[in-house]
Amino acid sequence: MRKGGELVVTHLTLAFNCATRSCLRIVGVAFILFVPLIALSSAEATNWCQEAERSLTDKAGKSISCSSEAKRCVRMNNYWCQKHSSSPWKGTPKSDGKDGNSDVDGHAIFESVEWSARAIAVDLRAKYKRGLVTAVDIASAHSPWCDTLGSKAVVNGRGRTCLDGRANPPVGFSGPFCEKPKAPNPSQDECAVGCNCPPSIAKVLTGGLNLGIHDDLKLFDAAGRPQPNLVAVIRNLALQEQGIYVKSSVIKDGIAGLSH
Repeated sequence: MRKGGELVVTHLTLAFNCATRSCLRIVGVAFILFVPLIALSSAEATNWCQEAERSLTDKAGKSISCSSEAKRCVRMNNYWCQKHSSSPWKGTPKSDGKDGNSDVDGHAIFESVEWSARAIAVDLRAKYKRGLVTAVDIASAHSPWCDTLGSKAVVNGRGRTCLDGRANPPVGFSGPFCEKPKAPNPSQDECAVGCNCPPSIAKVLTGGLNLGIHDDLKLFDAAGRPQPNLVAVIRNLALQEQGIYVKSSVIKDGIAGLSH
């Protein structure tokens, strides 16, 4: 069976090749068929617009229209573009009521932004427990040195070296490659064009904090309880990842969900 999109194209071709009223009626049918196909191809939360206008501001702290921030992950109430792992994130109910709602690439579709904020807080706590406590540590985990911008095989003549089974440079490619500089505590000046630059990302994460990119961010105490800096870092992560300004009150409500 041919796909619906192909059938629509066939109708359009017939319509453009004649000028009769019957052909015009076919054009109308073709458009009626094609619009639902577009709607079915994009996954989003039904309430994403209300959530965006409730949770986001512009740089000056003023209210925004959801149409100005209609990015892919924003439309999933997933402001940190979190993906499901072996256990689905809470707050992502499917039609059967069980968590695990997602798009085709595994990005979680949350029923509210607070659940998304909780998810990134859970993720940061796990990283913190593994010893990833500085802005560079966290930036390197999210955007590793081994990767190209956009995770493509080769960008600006540099090939990715991440061993994750994703895009690899073609056979015979001899470099240069995206790799972590050998010097300890590398700076932004040592980043290669076309490759991820964790120090640059780390500078965004420390925005508003009196900390360097190699300092402990003090996100959690020894018992794993969230500390005040966590709100700022999560807010800065959204700015880095999506270019959006999330209200601190929404993030705080999400962090409060760490207890369950």
